[in-house]
Amino acid sequence: MGNVEAAISCATCIGLLAPLQALANLGDDAFVDLFVGFCTRLGIEDADVCAGAVGTQAPILAHDLRSIALASPAAKNFCTTIFGLCPLPNTIPHTVNLTGAPATADADQPGAAVAKGGRRRVKKRWESKGREPFKVVHISDVHVDRSYAPGAATDCTKVICCRNYGPGSLGDTVKHPAGPVRPLVCDAPAALVESMFRAIDHFVPNKSFSIFTGDVVESAVWTVDEPLVTADMEAWHADMQPVSYPVIGNHDVAPVNAFPRSTSPQSSASDWVFDLAARDWEKWIGRRAAEQVRTRSGCYSRVHPGTELRIISLNTNYWYKQNFWLYDSDVPIWDPNGILSWLAEELDAAEQAGQRAWIIGHMPFGKVDAMRDQSNYANQIFQRYHDTIAAHFYGHSHVDEFEIAYPDYDNRTAENANGIAFISGALTPTSGNPVFRVYDIDPDSYEVMDFVPHYANRSDPQFQVDPVWKPYYSARESYNSFLEPEHAFPDSAPLNATFWHRVTEVFERNQTVFQLFNERLSRGGKIEDCSGPVCKNNTICMLRSMRSESNCVRGCPSSLGRRDAG
Repeated sequence: MGNVEAAISCATCIGLLAPLQALANLGDDAFVDLFVGFCTRLGIEDADVCAGAVGTQAPILAHDLRSIALASPAAKNFCTTIFGLCPLPNTIPHTVNLTGAPATADADQPGAAVAKGGRRRVKKRWESKGREPFKVVHISDVHVDRSYAPGAATDCTKVICCRNYGPGSLGDTVKHPAGPVRPLVCDAPAALVESMFRAIDHFVPNKSFSIFTGDVVESAVWTVDEPLVTADMEAWHADMQPVSYPVIGNHDVAPVNAFPRSTSPQSSASDWVFDLAARDWEKWIGRRAAEQVRTRSGCYSRVHPGTELRIISLNTNYWYKQNFWLYDSDVPIWDPNGILSWLAEELDAAEQAGQRAWIIGHMPFGKVDAMRDQSNYANQIFQRYHDTIAAHFYGHSHVDEFEIAYPDYDNRTAENANGIAFISGALTPTSGNPVFRVYDIDPDSYEVMDFVPHYANRSDPQFQVDPVWKPYYSARESYNSFLEPEHAFPDSAPLNATFWHRVTEVFERNQTVFQLFNERLSRGGKIEDCSGPVCKNNTICMLRSMRSESNCVRGCPSSLGRRDAG
């Protein structure tokens, strides 16, 4: 019955697109007026939010409808994402053209990759030599609100409060005024950012470098324009500590999420973001990588000085479902802006040079937010170069979690787990207690030996005066202690994909440990119930998927019902 209802809903949506397409053909103004009016009359948001948020996205949607045929898969994808009425599409088969894998040292494998000069490429073994790990800090999703106003109302009618929205939002009549760093319904004020950097200096004075996995700009998306994004990005870049390796988040552009592909008529509309990032990041990543940011749609690659570690920064917004520019073609575009091909080239160069690689980005590849096609094609690249990739690092979800990759998603076991993504929680208090992570990295294998989240408790009265930051837990000490004795990892072993698969096996049989993990998602600050078997099984399935088609999510929420896009 459910499938029949879904089919009817999808057909109804496709039918609805015909008059919307006709309206779009009359021009953007009429289309914008319809959607903004719909939002306002139904009370979905305040009028100014409808005008600013819906009004900036509607012209892109109108362009999409003018560009596609209603009988095409693109129209179904449109209905899936925008209205949540069509089922998630199957992946369009595509085989990524990749070099052969290197031979093992004692084998003459047919089809093995060839190094420069015609020599057979041999797989390099990455092993720890027991040297002291170096420290890396991971910051994500700061959403700094430069318009935060202490004393402003925390019980406003908008997505983000603690701002001066006019009469009644600030002053003596406010019943629930914001403190200097008010939590939950407000993004991060500058005072919280300053507090975090003081904590990093205190806890990690000897850090080697930091990674920042995106989303500088506040979540008040209806106010976002190019001058605001520019000011926010420049202020954040001035705050960041050297040396830092950043990525571009979906909020770091105006309109939010909007990165047109090179095949779109306004293909250069987000180039100003890349120019801004390249200019400000050059002092950390160097001139060559900064030029890549300009010419590679916000992506870059750099070998960290004094190491054999190549850091590859991806702009994941080109397969983010809420980027509505991705729906303007009936012809499937397997590799928007050539980013995946470039990724494969960078990994191949790392393999040839005997380097290890980290992949950093904003959105994890296993989330429902990731387009299934590009996630599948990226997975092919990850599988080919899984020996070269030491780890992935992402943000976007605002929770502390991980994703595991497998060569065969029909057979997900500890033995064949071969890729791990570390996903950090957010600084913004809207999703839980503010957090940053500190990793211990082996200097020979470049794998993660341990990590410790550091958090500030929003419930602590001192939080409103000067937040107190504390280490939360050691991943190794905590989760390794729950493994079966025969599966426990020695101190010399990295926290690799096998380790984390073993941890998910503990979750399956030990409800107490799973609930501990569920509490840690928000650093204890916004615990959501996941005590039932369906929620637990879906969570474990998502942890065991760095490929979005395999994350066990069967539906797609409507974009019109999303109050915040990550």
